[in-house]
Amino acid sequence: MKILFDNMTNVKKFLSNPKHNAMSTLVFITFFLLIGPLLPGVNWFSLGDFSLDMVNFFHTVMVPFVFLLLIYTSELLNLYPIERKAVNLSTYPVLFLTLLGLIFFYPANTQNLDYVIQALRDVWMLVLAILFFVSLIMFPFREKDRFRKIWGAYLVVLVGTVSIGIASIMGMIYEYGSLFGYSSLSWFNNDVAAWGGLNTFLGNILTSHSHQMLPALMGGIVALATICFGYEKLPMVKRNIVNIGLLIAVFGIISMSYLYFISSFGTYTIPAIFISGAYGMNGLALDDSQTGIVGIGALVTIIGLYYTLSSRRSDKLLQASEMYTWIATMAVMTVVGYSIEFNETYYGFGSSGVPPNGGSGYQFDMAFTDGHLLFAFFLMPLLAGIILVFIHFIKEHDVMKKTVALFAGAGITIGGLGVLVYTMTLSWYIEAIGLGLVIVSILIMTLLFMETPITNFIHLLNPGKQPNRKPLKKNEAR
Repeated sequence: MKILFDNMTNVKKFLSNPKHNAMSTLVFITFFLLIGPLLPGVNWFSLGDFSLDMVNFFHTVMVPFVFLLLIYTSELLNLYPIERKAVNLSTYPVLFLTLLGLIFFYPANTQNLDYVIQALRDVWMLVLAILFFVSLIMFPFREKDRFRKIWGAYLVVLVGTVSIGIASIMGMIYEYGSLFGYSSLSWFNNDVAAWGGLNTFLGNILTSHSHQMLPALMGGIVALATICFGYEKLPMVKRNIVNIGLLIAVFGIISMSYLYFISSFGTYTIPAIFISGAYGMNGLALDDSQTGIVGIGALVTIIGLYYTLSSRRSDKLLQASEMYTWIATMAVMTVVGYSIEFNETYYGFGSSGVPPNGGSGYQFDMAFTDGHLLFAFFLMPLLAGIILVFIHFIKEHDVMKKTVALFAGAGITIGGLGVLVYTMTLSWYIEAIGLGLVIVSILIMTLLFMETPITNFIHLLNPGKQPNRKPLKKNEAR
């Protein structure tokens, strides 16, 4: 009985350990990255926006990724113990519900059950996000000295959390409306009718949900990186350069979130700026300009963060890979994306024709839509976030860290160039090679992550057996 009690206690400790829970979440993410192309209806390279099957797969990976960042951020900022405990104990329920959501998504006779399961998972995540937000609000009062040193990063995390929360609620409202409509909510249904009707409202709120969530998340990852790299230790001038970049990102997140909110819950139509060409087709969408500001803020932080790079070569390469994801994302989103927007008379709006109904190069626009979603909105945030978690928890394996950085750097470079080639030629093979190398780098980090927690777990269940350790040399201190 005592052995059983001890084992239960040890298992409870294991389940409450953030490193172990980060490992489990990372294994889940990596597994589905590897088998994703084998799932029914999941086609990574299909012209145009993601299909419903692809969207479901995307959420199967990205919801656990957001959860992984919750674990990491809670530890990085040393938030309230009750919040950290709640997040850690939620690991396996969230992963299990996500898995069930994928399984029950496909059979037609289980779709109603799937809606319930995924809604339960989403509400659970929202409750954790609220608890996380409350803990963030209390952070400046609990950690006054630290807050004064990282206030820029703190603000980005705070406004990013609010923006992500709003985007999540938008997604829930969309799902409810697409399944049931709003006729049972007369007070809200009247507003929906005034905003253009059900279909218009659903289209607007879906766009806002998807376009707002990822830039806010990416801005938060940049802020976490500055804390992870120790920017608070920089001299004041260099630290303020980082803070300026972070404040630019704050402005971008707030202005972007405001635009998406009023364009969903209202009749505001997001305009284009710097318009030109026949029928004014060419021009930069105002929301894209604001999401771009978030990225500009990230690039500014690099000027100061350069001086935080570790003297240890393996860690330095990983830190450089982290910042490279930001540069590559901005290159794809602005250099390629903005170029298309300023030439819409050719690229059109997803259909061939004559302005203002479309352009002859519409297929290249559709290729970019798919290519940049996979690269800038999927693999780059994943890689950037996982690198930070890896740096935080894994302190050894210098050689393998260099290997990770090599695969990541090659994947980012080839994948970014692949988006350009895909857009110009409709050939996705180069981008696929790049994304494959990125996934290999994530796989290596996952395998290295698994080593220590699994060894410790086996030791917890068999306390009498010590884990294997290298013998100390005679001249080493004991």
